[in-house]
Amino acid sequence: MNRKALIHGIIPAFLLAISVGQIYAFTNFAADISGYVGASQTKVQFAFSLGIFFLGMGAAFFGKIVEKNIRLSTIIGGSLFLFGMVACCFGIRLHSLGLLYIGYGLLVGLGTGIIYISPVKTMMMWYPAHKALASAFPIICFGLGSTLSTLLYTRFIRYGVENIFLHFAWFYAILMVIGAILLKKPVTEKQSTAAGGSSFCYPSLLKNRFFIHSWLFMFLNISSGLCLIPLAKQMMKQPEVGYSAALVSFIVGASGLLNGGGRFLFAWISDNLKVRINIIFWIIGFSLLAMTVSLCPVTIGGALLVINACYGAGFSVIPAILSDKFGMTDISKIHGAVLSAWGVAGLVGNQLAICVSEKLGFGNTGVVVMLIGLYAVSMINFFFMKRVSSAL
Repeated sequence: MNRKALIHGIIPAFLLAISVGQIYAFTNFAADISGYVGASQTKVQFAFSLGIFFLGMGAAFFGKIVEKNIRLSTIIGGSLFLFGMVACCFGIRLHSLGLLYIGYGLLVGLGTGIIYISPVKTMMMWYPAHKALASAFPIICFGLGSTLSTLLYTRFIRYGVENIFLHFAWFYAILMVIGAILLKKPVTEKQSTAAGGSSFCYPSLLKNRFFIHSWLFMFLNISSGLCLIPLAKQMMKQPEVGYSAALVSFIVGASGLLNGGGRFLFAWISDNLKVRINIIFWIIGFSLLAMTVSLCPVTIGGALLVINACYGAGFSVIPAILSDKFGMTDISKIHGAVLSAWGVAGLVGNQLAICVSEKLGFGNTGVVVMLIGLYAVSMINFFFMKRVSSAL
């Protein structure tokens, strides 16, 4: 293994990604925070939805800084993330939902988005022969961050829920400072950046059909995942499904492993395909098949496992697909712009499931039928995406 790639790529990518992956653990803390601040869990949970939205916006609009100065981008992202953690602490102490929304929704969200994209291009530059696997590595570590944060929570809760985010802040500060110091692009990347400029501009992306189809793929895949994943536990507990409590717990735990496993497996496969974009067909195809089979209630557990694997896979394969079509020079900007779909889906996905299930009264079966429709639309979008790709 290349020693410089290990020190300046793999290690800092791991430290940074596993830190900001904390954002997906917020749902595990929402009940305790709700009880302390005296607000409904739905209102507290909105901080997470805001965080995902601003994660997408941070990735979308800070890509230029990531391209220009990787060290500066990690400092800015890490600072926003840590200041947001401190603001959350005071928001909980003061029983202020507004401060919680600013701290977790705005600051932690923006910081997470910037840190999320910072190691991705760096890893692809260190391992150009395995771009999908290289870019998948920090994305897999991001998924592991939720598990780490949950374990830390069980340790730090003894100091009171009002202090939990302060302890998070100092712990993650250590990891982020080390990561920011170590993260570097290969010398060749620095030389090429200095030697020439870039004609990239964000408005031009809105006219690029391949970008638009890539954005739609991510939006539909993430929205579908966020529709199903929060409802899955509730769906598995229904009498007609007949799952035991132990089986439900096993499937929920295995889903997290499949999420990371899917990121690795599909990235590895895509690195070995002659036409990398075809991996999207399999991601959507497996998802569509799983949802169709789950019309029979007893199969919902298996569907959840497949959907989680494919949900994570979308994140891991898209950077390499984009780099194949747009090149590496501006990939952080373009990848970040595509991830704005994540932010929009964070606000739309879960609310769409609630609307169909509860407000319209179609129940969980209605959600499954809706998801089949969304994946069918996503498959149609893929064929247009493939056609545009072939024409480039």
